[in-house]
Amino acid sequence: MRSLSQLHQWIVRYNSGQLSVAYATRKRARKVGRKVTFEEKRQITQWTIDHEYNYQAAAEKFNVSYQRVYSWVRKYQRTHDWESLQDNRGRHKGKTPTNEVERLRQEVRQLKAKAKEREVQIAFAKKLVEIHNREVERPDDIKRFRK
Repeated sequence: MRSLSQLHQWIVRYNSGQLSVAYATRKRARKVGRKVTFEEKRQITQWTIDHEYNYQAAAEKFNVSYQRVYSWVRKYQRTHDWESLQDNRGRHKGKTPTNEVERLRQEVRQLKAKAKEREVQIAFAKKLVEIHNREVERPDDIKRFRK
C-alpha cells in the first residue's frame, strides 16, 4: 500500500459498488474440469486422431480442456496402447504374481526389505547408546540407557 489516501480511495470505490472484492484481491477462480472415464478418454482420443488432430474441436465437442485432449493423444501416440490412458493413482505399483516363481521372488524381496529395515533400526539404536554414553566421564562408569 503506497499511502493512506489509496486505501481511502479503495474504500470509497468499494462502498459505491465500483470495486468488487474479487477485483480487490485479484484471486482467480480455477475452473475444475469434469470427470472423464477411461472409455470417454479412449473415444475422445480416437475422434481426435480420426479428425486430423483437431484438438480444439475435440475439446469443444466433448467439453474438456484442450490440454487434456492433447495429453491423452500424446500418451496414446507414445505407447500405441489404450491402457496408457488409465488413471492408476492410488493403486499399488506391484502387480499380483501370476505364477509360483513370481510369488516366491516377491516374497524374497519383501523379506530382504524387512531384514534391511531391522539392520537400520539396530544400527540406529547402537548409535543412540553410543551418543548417550559419550556424556560419561569415566569409561568404566557406563550409564544405563533409559527410554
